[in-house]
Amino acid sequence: MTRRLRAAAAAALTAAGLLLSGCGSLPFFSDPWEGTWWGVQNAGTNWSGDEIRNLETFTFTKNGDSITVEHKTQRGGKEIEGSLSGTAREDGGRLIITPKDGGREETFSYSRTGSEIETSLTNADGSPVMLKELTPDNNGEMEQIRSEIVKISARPENKVNTTLSRH
Repeated sequence: MTRRLRAAAAAALTAAGLLLSGCGSLPFFSDPWEGTWWGVQNAGTNWSGDEIRNLETFTFTKNGDSITVEHKTQRGGKEIEGSLSGTAREDGGRLIITPKDGGREETFSYSRTGSEIETSLTNADGSPVMLKELTPDNNGEMEQIRSEIVKISARPENKVNTTLSRH
């Protein structure tokens, strides 16, 4: 009986070891913040009735205990540095970002079950902007959204006239 128990325990430990070593590349066991993530902020409609959307991209690069955050926003025809570029630290399932411009800290939450990041950015309806990881499979979708944003901003009725008149 003792031999059987030892053999069963050894088999269970071997199976557990194989399971854990084989799952090291699955999102559940990996660092979820690494890489580039993207989402769309729905900011409502403009006066001409076009939907205002901002493409938000975040690149998280881990450097030891710190994470560098590169935030870019496609607003109209321009891609600009976002206000959340800076550094971050992990706190359980959350990422706490300190903007480099000295703004207040912002918290993002990672959902391991949905493989999404909930940001502190909000849509026009008050819901959070959700990010998904940029992959070869969804890169075309992201670029299509970028193209639509640029196209809408280029319409003559959406251009802002900044000419000052002297009357």
